[in-house]
Formats: sequence, structure tokens, C-alpha cells
Amino acid sequence: MTSIEHTETALCPLCHTPTRHVLTTKLRRGAGTVFYCTPCRHGFLVPDEQLDAKAYYAENYRQEYSHNAEAAATNARELFDIYRNYQGDRLDAIRPYLSGTTRLLEVGASAGQFLVNIRDEVGLVNAIELDTACCAFMQKELGIAADSEYLRESIFADETYDIVCSFQVMEHVPDPVAFLRDLRRSSKAGGTIFVEVPNLHDPLLSVWGVSAYQQFFYHSAHLHYFTDASLKQIAIAAGFAPELIEISYSQDYNILNHLNWVTNNAPQATCEVGLSDIDLGGPNRDIAAWLTEQLRALNQQYKARLVAAKATSNMMMVLKNA
Repeated sequence: MTSIEHTETALCPLCHTPTRHVLTTKLRRGAGTVFYCTPCRHGFLVPDEQLDAKAYYAENYRQEYSHNAEAAATNARELFDIYRNYQGDRLDAIRPYLSGTTRLLEVGASAGQFLVNIRDEVGLVNAIELDTACCAFMQKELGIAADSEYLRESIFADETYDIVCSFQVMEHVPDPVAFLRDLRRSSKAGGTIFVEVPNLHDPLLSVWGVSAYQQFFYHSAHLHYFTDASLKQIAIAAGFAPELIEISYSQDYNILNHLNWVTNNAPQATCEVGLSDIDLGGPNRDIAAWLTEQLRALNQQYKARLVAAKATSNMMMVLKNA
């Protein structure tokens, strides 16, 4: 990760220190500047134009950002069908905490693609999702009680849960500390909170330095770019004891996706090849099967190396509400 000096300063949203260090001024969509606070090791976007977040995520976000590399609208059914099978890392993290009586709330549940995998293993699942179409889809198609209001204004505001989880959401919120405080308030004493965010040290940036990926990675919908250090700082500021904060690392996209970026300096057309198990086809099935097996083994080794280097696409923070 490299930064440049900027002519203007911005105040870090975590420590309020002015900084001139800039990570980029080129976003995938929208316009703004991503600054970097060295003391906090945190990146943050100063957009050129402020949006009405509630209105934007209720209707417009999924018209601009989807599973397709190019700008393309998507919908609740499409999101659900594509992503429901790519929840393995989250399920591995959370399943050990589940029982038949667990009460679980997901904040920012999208179309329910995670919740559908565990709803029959627990006592209760509820969902918060600002996208009104996704919220309606969960209620009508999945039978999951959902609300499209902010958590504190929702029908679940006074409920408490054994597990509160939020995946790929906190990077969108203006105030991550307040967001974690809200999650904590909805967690029972002794409950567990899971928060997954993108890693600023994404391997296509920190390991491979793919130039085109930088503009793909930074975009107008992400207000924050977290490191493990800034995640811990936010959690402590939200009232969590340092010894009850755990951070783990996971890599979702596979080695074929990364080789495509490294060699072509461009994304694959959709997310599915990069998120799926490697399975090569061809007329010669013996060789295709052999190479598939070799690449799957190499993929596991590659992901393990990225985890060891803390240079993965995602980080999962696990918090105990003591």
C-alpha cells in the first residue's frame, strides 16, 4: 500500500488528526478522495458529494453495484441465487456458536443469502436490510422477519440476541464506532458479535500491486478502509474490552481470479468463477481432472499463505459482549 501527499488535509474520523496522505483520487464510481491516517492505519473516503444514505441504499445501491464487473443493476432474487452458495467462511466462523435455541440478528442481510443457510439450525433469525426490495424478498420468499429501517429505529430495536452479525456493511456507515455500539446494544450479555469487512491490505494490492484493481477496489459506496489496527481501535472506542476482540482473515476469491487480474489487469466478467470451486472442463477429462486437482490443492496453499501474511480480501472481527 502506497500513499501520496495531497495539497489539502482531511480529519481522520477515528482520531480526528489532520492528514495529507492520499491512497487514491480515482474511484470505480463516483468522485472523491481516499485519505490514509498513519497513526490509526485507517483509510477513509471524503466524497465530493454527500448522499442521503437511507434513500441511496433503499433503492439505488443495487442499481450501481452488483456481481458483474461492469456497472449493471441487479435484484433480490439474482443476489440470493448467486451468493447463497458462497457463505462458507462465514458459516465456518459462526456455526460453532449456534444451537437450536440461538436468537440471531443480521444487520445488512442483503437478500438473505447467509441467513437461509442457518435459519433451520437456530431458534430465531431476524434481519435488518435498508434495500426495500431485498427486505420484502426475505419476508415473502424466505419467511424471515425483516425491517428496512436502521436498527435503532426498527421493530427489533428493543430485542436482544445471542448472536448479532454484519457482513460487508461497516465500511458503508459514516460512524463505525456508533454502528458497533448499536450492535452491542442488541446483543445479550455474554453474546457474540461478528463483523466482516474488506481488508485494506487486499492481496491484489498488497501482494501483486495490480494497477487496474486499485480503481476497482476503491469506490464511492465504501466510506472506510479497515486494517486490523483500525478495527481494534474502533471496537475499543465502542466499549469492547481489548482481550475480548479477535480478528481472523479469510480469502474468498480463488487463485484463478487473481491470475486473471495479474495477467490481464482486468476483472473476470462475473464473480462466480472466482468464488466457485475450481473445476476445469475439456475434451480430455483425464488431464482436466488432473489439473483441477492440482489447482485446487495449490489454491488451498495460496489462501493459507495469504492468511498467514494477513493479506486477504476480508477480515472477521469477533466481539464478546461481556
